[in-house]
Amino acid sequence: MFSGLARKVKRTLWKSVLGEPSWIAANEDFRTREHYGLINRANYAYGMLRAADCANYFGQTSVTVVEMGVASGGGLLNMIEVADQIRTETGVSFNIFGFDTGIGLPSVQGHKDHPEIWNPGDFEIEARESLEKKLKGYASIIWGDIDQTIDDFTTTLDPRAPLGFISIDVDIYTATKAGLRCFNGSPEKYLPAVSMYFDDVRFFFANKWCGELAAIEEFNSSSEFRKIDIDRSVSMRPAQSWHPSMYACHILDHPSRQRSRSRTELTIGDHAKLMISQHLF
Repeated sequence: MFSGLARKVKRTLWKSVLGEPSWIAANEDFRTREHYGLINRANYAYGMLRAADCANYFGQTSVTVVEMGVASGGGLLNMIEVADQIRTETGVSFNIFGFDTGIGLPSVQGHKDHPEIWNPGDFEIEARESLEKKLKGYASIIWGDIDQTIDDFTTTLDPRAPLGFISIDVDIYTATKAGLRCFNGSPEKYLPAVSMYFDDVRFFFANKWCGELAAIEEFNSSSEFRKIDIDRSVSMRPAQSWHPSMYACHILDHPSRQRSRSRTELTIGDHAKLMISQHLF
């Protein structure tokens, strides 16, 4: 009784001085901190946890996650750190891959590649050997132009560790369009919905005729059963600046989206409890 009261008083005093986010960051569990966007690189934490929760729901124990556009390597190193926390939380393990040319942006080809912003060679990776040593045994980088490497990677995707989250930070249209070919594999290579983060969709020149947004539009137009849409679940969380950059690729021909799951009938209330317990909201 006293400990509960003491915690309540401590929380009230803490919040009045340092604010609610500070209290949550220091005192709450992983899921609560993630819900409020208080994990480092919150967008990655969200996408990876979403992948792990979906994996559990569909009976998978491992997932593959990808960062397209490695640059200095901070994102991949963060993925490794977050993967350990999510594995502890969910029991799901991660295969982590990065894609990068190693020499910065490739050639910029016309208005779709936003030449008003990007130049070939931008974001050349620094300290490549040092980064590879840090990643060894935890994550792998596939070097080269993504247009030349993505198809072989897609071929090797294993249904036992389906693709569950992708961060796309390759900036230009041509590289994004090439990267989206990762969804050309058989449906079992993916979770039924794959969480996605697009880094370059919210600057002033961004539009659906150029850059990553154009690649998304064209992908959806050309694919009957693979569709990329905004992630509609983030709207149920405390607002974060990165929320509009979260998307999901829906694998509409996935076997799990072709027939109902075998279970007993549920009331409205029980169905809501199921959705909440499985973290599907």
